[in-house]
Amino acid sequence: MTVTNKTSKISLLVEGYPRYGFEILSKILDRKRSGVCITRLHPDYVVQKYDLRNVECCWLSGCTGKNVISPKSLNQLVRALRSRMKGTKEMLVFLDGLEYLLMWNDIGRIMWTLSEIDSTLENVNAEMLVCIDPLTLEQRDLERLFGAYPRRIAQEMLASITSSQSQRISGVLQENGGQTVGDLLQSKVLHATP
Repeated sequence: MTVTNKTSKISLLVEGYPRYGFEILSKILDRKRSGVCITRLHPDYVVQKYDLRNVECCWLSGCTGKNVISPKSLNQLVRALRSRMKGTKEMLVFLDGLEYLLMWNDIGRIMWTLSEIDSTLENVNAEMLVCIDPLTLEQRDLERLFGAYPRRIAQEMLASITSSQSQRISGVLQENGGQTVGDLLQSKVLHATP
């Protein structure tokens, strides 16, 4: 099954070095949106380093344990995402480790898996960002991915999110008579006394 760019709920987040994917995830989830992060990095490290709230991290690893997904079992990945999407109102799925999955699976299986996930995303208000570094993939695999899913450039997306947040802060300041951010953060009711 081929996915068209117009209807896909999956976007490829193209990045090199430095990597901005987790920073983007943190900023998007800061907007009270829940998320699932599937990563090759240890989940405790990712949550702590990027201050991820409202996110459930799953580890792509050959280890066993809770919230661990084997890179050899793409069916397990699909099942895990489907179970986490049940009853959700809005969700972002973030995959960092596509090149790791390609070490254990061929591109045909990866494309099938992404198509299955995309079908699941259509049934709920959810999107998926898949981080890729073009230098880590073979050209023919990259062409198949780029032919099936829309691309976003990580640096541009981060700049857009940061700009949008700055505009919201400016709007709040204008609505509150020129108060500073410090004024808005200070409590008007509670005062600490020694």
